[in-house]
Amino acid sequence: MKNYISDGRALYEDYNHGHFSKKLAEWAINKMRTEDAATGKLKPIKVVDLDTVKDLLKEHGVKIPDGSIYTAWYLYNMTIADYPKSLKTDEQRAAFVEETICDPDSCPEAVLECFTAKMATMGVPIFWENYL
Repeated sequence: MKNYISDGRALYEDYNHGHFSKKLAEWAINKMRTEDAATGKLKPIKVVDLDTVKDLLKEHGVKIPDGSIYTAWYLYNMTIADYPKSLKTDEQRAAFVEETICDPDSCPEAVLECFTAKMATMGVPIFWENYL
């Protein structure tokens, strides 16, 4: 497999400590697709903006570590793209975000690492220096 990790990854990590930056989350979210039930074809998701996600997390009592709000934003939108049948309500999506970020037998960097692996597998390079 070709290495799609650019030289800017180390610098990105220094600035963002294993979390999504706002720019990277926005780029990743805008790439998300979900299956159209009527046609079976992929279509862009209806993106939930950052302020709405913040409000929904607060409304449902979700507490996440400092520095992880953009990771939460990415995850919330990922639930719409990847889990539309099992995570249908805002409350379920918010709980998924909290459980994923605060997973006691994982690490805070796991979400970004999974995203990085997914992009590499699909052959999509990430130019880390663009997302500082």
